[in-house]
Amino acid sequence: MKHLQIYESFTGRSLSVEDDPRIKDGVDSLFEKFPRLARIGTPAQYSQYLDTIFPNSKVKDILYHSSPSKFTRFKDPASSGLSHIWFSEEPLDSQFGSNVYPVVVNLQNPLLQNHPDYDKGLRSFESPLNPDWVNNYDKTGELPRFKYDGTIRSSSVDSGRSITVRNPSQIHILGSAEDIEGFIQYIST
Repeated sequence: MKHLQIYESFTGRSLSVEDDPRIKDGVDSLFEKFPRLARIGTPAQYSQYLDTIFPNSKVKDILYHSSPSKFTRFKDPASSGLSHIWFSEEPLDSQFGSNVYPVVVNLQNPLLQNHPDYDKGLRSFESPLNPDWVNNYDKTGELPRFKYDGTIRSSSVDSGRSITVRNPSQIHILGSAEDIEGFIQYIST
């Protein structure tokens, strides 16, 4: 906030989130939804902190998962017979539930829609009928190690991209107790 005050006193005009390219899209909404963030640091600092969570991820944007259920952690999709957890670039609360979870994800080796083997890879990625998936899950209770850790493709429900990950460890929920503590630690260093 100090930098914004200096800017405002020097220029005579206030600086909005849209004026600062260091602030990620969606951070302003997070500061409204979770007012405690503003007591810890600035939107620019929070944006910088977000980049430290999964520094090697190919996806740096804030994403959203909508659900009819409230929870504090994502569960393993295999526990529901699924192979992935789905995210959008926009909050889709009216279509998939009123509980919207803003997140950042760790996606280091995604299957991209423009990949020549996309269709074959997608069937393997998503299908619980895939023999490797079924055999491994039946024996170990875990998904097999696949070549891809998620997907990036055009969305069928909004104008953005649809992003999936396989494992809850690839997800960091923004505004959560863990996130607030991480931001405090980031600011104090």
